[in-house]
Amino acid sequence: MSFRVSFQVLCSIICPLIPAVTAHFHAYVETPNWLATNGSTFHAPENQTPMPALVIDTFQNPTHNDLGFWHGPGEDLPVQHEPGFIRLFPTDPDQNFHTQFNIHGCFSLIPWQKQLLHVVFEGNEEFTVSLNEHNTECYPQRSPFPGTPDSVQASRYVMRTQILSGDDEKSSNDTGTDTNTHAPNTITRRNARRQAQRVPSNDTREDDGDNEQNSASPEKTELFIPLSHFHINHNRVVSVSFSGFYTNVSLTLRRVEIVSAIPPPSPNNNKFIIPEKAPSGKLILRCSRPNSFAFGIDDGQPQYAQEVMRILDEEGVKVTFFAVGAGLRDPTTNFTNFYREMMKKGHQVALHSNTHPKMEALPTLQDIDEEVVRTIQTFHDELNLTSRYFRPPFGTVGARMREALASRIKDPYIVNWSVDVEDWLWGNTSTPEHQLDAFYRSVARGGNLAVMHFLNPSTVGYLPQFIRHIKSAGFKIMRIDQCLEDPNSPPL
Repeated sequence: MSFRVSFQVLCSIICPLIPAVTAHFHAYVETPNWLATNGSTFHAPENQTPMPALVIDTFQNPTHNDLGFWHGPGEDLPVQHEPGFIRLFPTDPDQNFHTQFNIHGCFSLIPWQKQLLHVVFEGNEEFTVSLNEHNTECYPQRSPFPGTPDSVQASRYVMRTQILSGDDEKSSNDTGTDTNTHAPNTITRRNARRQAQRVPSNDTREDDGDNEQNSASPEKTELFIPLSHFHINHNRVVSVSFSGFYTNVSLTLRRVEIVSAIPPPSPNNNKFIIPEKAPSGKLILRCSRPNSFAFGIDDGQPQYAQEVMRILDEEGVKVTFFAVGAGLRDPTTNFTNFYREMMKKGHQVALHSNTHPKMEALPTLQDIDEEVVRTIQTFHDELNLTSRYFRPPFGTVGARMREALASRIKDPYIVNWSVDVEDWLWGNTSTPEHQLDAFYRSVARGGNLAVMHFLNPSTVGYLPQFIRHIKSAGFKIMRIDQCLEDPNSPPL
């Protein structure tokens, strides 16, 4: 079947996004710093008796934490370090700061699994905290690394304690309230969106940060997050990270540790109690079915759609397409007919937002929710389709987006990747063959879930070579829902 398409119309939607894709495509990028260590190792105790506090980071060293392993920024996050704190100056939700438990293998948090992550900080409260799982081989040269995280929104777990004199503090804490009770957080929050702080000159940085704390806020701000709120394999943890920044307010980290208890609710901490874990989508980076491989093909330019269809027909493989709602609603793109035909042929079609923004960068939860709701409605109206599968634009993932998806879709899968053809980097250059190099390299490292687009002819032209390379390696190519062993997926 032949379809009429309009390159000009869809390019008005997709083409302006290409430079942003090129500049900020990855939420996580491996750097040599991930493999750094000061030569020491730390081993978790094997017994199951109550554990003392595990101090992870007090930021005494610019490159290593208290466990002896690397801590540092990713995605060009500007930082300022002084003994005792690290100050982050974010401008993008993909920017991140990690502090590692181990690099030589997996670290087990099982002895502390009933305890809490405790973070002492100042400034920005609008960010994501993640506990990151290592890959199954506990080996950083295998993909994905870091592995899958689970994430929470920091602002839900903030305890603000008034800084009182010794007598006042003793009086305020005189309560027998059970600190293990989980209930909605009743704290009245101040407006955390203070005026954005920029990196000051070298001779004023520390004074500016400390003066802000002492003059503007007579409070100590802390996070208390139960480790049980991070739904990952606690036997193979690799790091704690901070990301998902959607304001330019700086964040100063002073202490990261695991503790067994929190102060009881009292007037001087606004009767803080731990909130319930918010429902959150599951982040996927790789297939679970043995010997499987899946291509996740994001939206592209309509002029290449028929060629993609022809290649998939000739190679006899099924893939998953992630479609943008705005393109489906525009009849001049003819994407609705294209994806209907692909569904008839047995391919999976899944969600890719409404207008393709970096969703975690949107200023309000209402904005994120609108992206989710509009794309769900468009899929229903144009394709008569519901889907639990969602690929975040640019691969940007944060707690707000994960929670927004879970509020609208039951048990959503948030699908990123462990194989990147890097078409966003090489597709429109004089060396497009680097896309093949990137693909082969990712597969050799153990990746089995790919991301690519049909935005340029070189990527489409390499698609048969991608497919044949996977077949020759002995993998079976299938849809993403099939490679994840979804019981609702079609039989192989």
